[in-house]
Amino acid sequence: MPKCASVDLEELHRLARRLDQLSHQLQQSLLGSPEMLNSNASEKRETLPFRIRIVRNEDQLNKAVVIRSEAYKRHWPNLSDELQTAETQDRNPNSIVFLAEHKNNSNPLGTLRIDTNLVSALPIMRDVQLPRSISNQPFAYVTRLGVKQGAIGPLVKIALFKSLHRYCLAKQLSWILVGVRPPNDRDYVRLGFHDILPNAGLLPITSSGGIPVRVMALETVSAERHWFESKNPLYDFMVKRFHPEIEIFSSVNGMWSQPRRENAKSTTSNSLGEAFGIPIL
Repeated sequence: MPKCASVDLEELHRLARRLDQLSHQLQQSLLGSPEMLNSNASEKRETLPFRIRIVRNEDQLNKAVVIRSEAYKRHWPNLSDELQTAETQDRNPNSIVFLAEHKNNSNPLGTLRIDTNLVSALPIMRDVQLPRSISNQPFAYVTRLGVKQGAIGPLVKIALFKSLHRYCLAKQLSWILVGVRPPNDRDYVRLGFHDILPNAGLLPITSSGGIPVRVMALETVSAERHWFESKNPLYDFMVKRFHPEIEIFSSVNGMWSQPRRENAKSTTSNSLGEAFGIPIL
């Protein structure tokens, strides 16, 4: 059985320093001199070489599928073939897909999907007996994470995590759940995720092709306090820095592209959910 990851503070600090170096180097090489503006004593504005937005049409969804398929081919080869096309869940009202695209050429760099239980129960609830403290609350289940290989990958991944957390805060989703196979669980442990069922070990999940995974959770609201109190070196990136390229809210409110559903014309209060094809903020 694969060994589950645990927190290594020294490794965590190395990761934070590496992310800082990557951000600085990428801004210099791709955008010129980094723009760091002190908006106040506790917040810094930092530009990223990519944008993260919500998928709104088939072209963007296809980009997400390409990145997803490449990533799963490396880590989950048994699922790579069936992930070469979009899944039904990608268009489910319960779900949204994030896409990171290069600012210069719009090439896809990373993606993840958020499935919520806001509209109906999620498939994971058939696979895992969730504690009532989670199942009775609105929560997000994160799936289909994939990032482009290369130097930019770690920065894209942590920016997707930040987007995920910000979205869940805005949607008042109490918990963020993931199903991950060691050693990939290290990234989630670093962010404070814990085992939902500590003595259950690895559990088979339908969405992972039945492969046993570690089912973990993060409480959305208390995450920032946890990062601060534990002196987590990722706290600055996740909380104190402002990244204008994380456009997950403007991509909804500004309608930066056409709605998923071509026949959705009305924008009355009763039909906004259908027009956008996602839960309204």
